[in-house]
Amino acid sequence: RLMGCFTLSCVFEMDTTPESYLDLFPLEAIVYLTPDSENVLEDINPDKVYVLGGLVDESIHKQLTLRRAREQCLQTARLPIREYMVKAPNSRNYHSETLAINQ
Repeated sequence: RLMGCFTLSCVFEMDTTPESYLDLFPLEAIVYLTPDSENVLEDINPDKVYVLGGLVDESIHKQLTLRRAREQCLQTARLPIREYMVKAPNSRNYHSETLAINQ
């Protein structure tokens, strides 16, 4: 039986604020997480600030968050979902690389 807190706010230190991350942190410390980045996030650097590039529904706008990060001159990375995802056979032969955040 699993016990304890397993939400993101328990695992990682997280704060929310109405202020922009661009005003709170130096640009070189920010890593903008976008699924379209060529850089795979393999390790968490405690000296970096990780910004979720966007929370989307079923309609995914390709390159939107990557363009935003580039416009702001930010480093980017993507979660290593495709590198570690186990693709189980299914009737539709469809495998989503979208991370569900509601489970």
